[in-house]
Amino acid sequence: MQHGARAITKREYPYATFFKHRDGAVHRAHHESLDVNAARFGGGKSMGSAPTHQTRQAAPSTPAAAPNAAGRPAPAASGASRWLGPLAGIAAGGLLASMFMGDGFNGLQLFDILIMGLIAFLIFRFIARRRQQQQPKMAAAGAPYQRESSQPAQNPIFGSSSPASAAPVINAPAWFNEERFLEAARGHFQSLQQHWDANEMDKIAEFVTPQMLQFLKKERADLGDGFQSTYIDNLQVQLDGVDDRADKTIATLTFSGVSKSSRFDQGEVFSESWNMERPQGDNQPWLVAGIRQNG
Repeated sequence: MQHGARAITKREYPYATFFKHRDGAVHRAHHESLDVNAARFGGGKSMGSAPTHQTRQAAPSTPAAAPNAAGRPAPAASGASRWLGPLAGIAAGGLLASMFMGDGFNGLQLFDILIMGLIAFLIFRFIARRRQQQQPKMAAAGAPYQRESSQPAQNPIFGSSSPASAAPVINAPAWFNEERFLEAARGHFQSLQQHWDANEMDKIAEFVTPQMLQFLKKERADLGDGFQSTYIDNLQVQLDGVDDRADKTIATLTFSGVSKSSRFDQGEVFSESWNMERPQGDNQPWLVAGIRQNG
């Protein structure tokens, strides 16, 4: 990720740089969150060209899902079902006793017909109940696996959160190496934050498109000309998509972490996606063309 004659490295701009607060200003507690967001590169705002890929947000922790039908314990038998077995046995025993100990072979009597009807009813109820219990298990076993949607993402409006759990769209050129790209992106993010703190807009210009630079200059001017200190903890980098086009290659990166104004602050959690562009050709740099806040 180099542009121009000189490359920016981590050694030249250590990430954890301490600066004194200008004019000895004391930040109030209710302004802390706003100040921390404003101190981030880009002022914690959406600007420039919107990323073209959806952001795969990290799924929040949720309570354990209820067990499915196959894993649930069988419901306790109702009062009526507990008596089905004994009643069937009594009815069958009565019918057999009637047949072998008396007039069972002298023609069916009314009592015999009633007992046989009761046995048939109990058998029917038993079979119907077994089928009802097996249907949920069969439905669960035969259900198809859910697949992630492969439809291309629509461009979201700046300022709105992107849908979660979107499948990444990877249409990368042959030379693209995802692991090296993510490693370089982390250094890219850190260098830009240090230049932003130091108000070094000439060095930021090496990393962004000309249109993006105009947005950044205006935003940084609102913070004043002095130095500021910003710390980013738990920085995570995620590739949301790559698209190789005729005139350029574009990619969407999502950065998340905790932004602090000092090492002792609780900080504010952030998540933002960067629209990266690289013109076609040899030795071309990746440039930031836009930033989208994810909520």
